[in-house]
Amino acid sequence: MDTMYETLLQMPLFQGLGEDEITKIVGKVKLHFQKFKAGSVIFKKGDLCNQLVFLLKGELMIESDDLSGNFVLKEFSDVPGLIELHSLFGINTNYAFNYIAESDVDLITVDKLFILSELDKYEIFRMNFRNIISNRVQQLQEKLWSSSSECLETKLVDFLVNRCERPSGKKLLKIKMEDLALMIGETRLSVSKLLNNLEKDGLIILRRTEIEVPDLYQLKVWRDQFVESLTRPKEI
Repeated sequence: MDTMYETLLQMPLFQGLGEDEITKIVGKVKLHFQKFKAGSVIFKKGDLCNQLVFLLKGELMIESDDLSGNFVLKEFSDVPGLIELHSLFGINTNYAFNYIAESDVDLITVDKLFILSELDKYEIFRMNFRNIISNRVQQLQEKLWSSSSECLETKLVDFLVNRCERPSGKKLLKIKMEDLALMIGETRLSVSKLLNNLEKDGLIILRRTEIEVPDLYQLKVWRDQFVESLTRPKEI
């Protein structure tokens, strides 16, 4: 089992730092250890984000919804992980999602004050912080312009991909079939047919008003292969 130091060294924020440097940081920065039972609400959407939060153990469910209440999207994050680093600074410093313990979880939190007074002294930490934020902006920009086709197959997958924080892993989308069809500009029948085909291929699991995606990455691979097939010259 990894020690706390080894776990911290796996975090993107601390990659490049040596164990001696991590030891110094731990000695100077006040770390708060917290445990939550499965089902506990850790943060709610709109709560103030004023601390750096590391997921050391367990799995979190990240829940988001649209303003109209037509759908709820659930993602899952395991260790090691950071919780909404991008919400620490800027105009809006509130959590954008609900965070619920999917299993028993262990967290370490660092107050925002110590980020500015201690962690920011380390050049590698500053560079890692900037790279993470820049990478998030680049991913959002890519999502904005990556719609490659207006066909049903790509619109359906892009609807999910463009709303997910994490590009892979398990996702749960709670939505009525007619609402999904309306949002992507297709008929309920055509959406239903495609979803059933995706289920036959093992890419999704259908339940009443719920779509489970075991691994979003595999669904994106299917989409990319489908788009490629549209541009591939037909054999004569």
